[in-house]
Amino acid sequence: MASGPESGSSSGQPFTISANNGSSVNAPIITGNTIGAIHYNTVPSSAAPQHTSPRMSSLHDFLKTHKMDLETRMGNLRPILSDLRHLGVLSEEDREEIDIKTTPTKRNEALLTMVIKKGKTAQEQFYQALKKADPYLVKDLEG
Repeated sequence: MASGPESGSSSGQPFTISANNGSSVNAPIITGNTIGAIHYNTVPSSAAPQHTSPRMSSLHDFLKTHKMDLETRMGNLRPILSDLRHLGVLSEEDREEIDIKTTPTKRNEALLTMVIKKGKTAQEQFYQALKKADPYLVKDLEG
């Protein structure tokens, strides 16, 4: 629906076009054979799609891409497990499930599997804990 001056007007005043999704556009009136740039001011709709941060997406890719290296190269898990437990990412039962594994590689694998299953927030908190506990490993993997 358009409002504003008639399209035959030469006043050059903008008019507003409203779309069915609730967004609107302020558009100039163009008369005659005017050629040139047209600038639109858009009012974003609350229904506009929200995009995820590339950082979060690349973090998920980091964990998936380097899962095997992390399983074999992560050393002392105590500071990481402590941080994740303190933040509520891991429950006491989760921590016990990791601790009962018989080898460091199996403990690392259990931790990574849990963190990936818990989603993006857990993955971000794991990454920050890993970066704090072993910054050289993270730097090497990010290469």
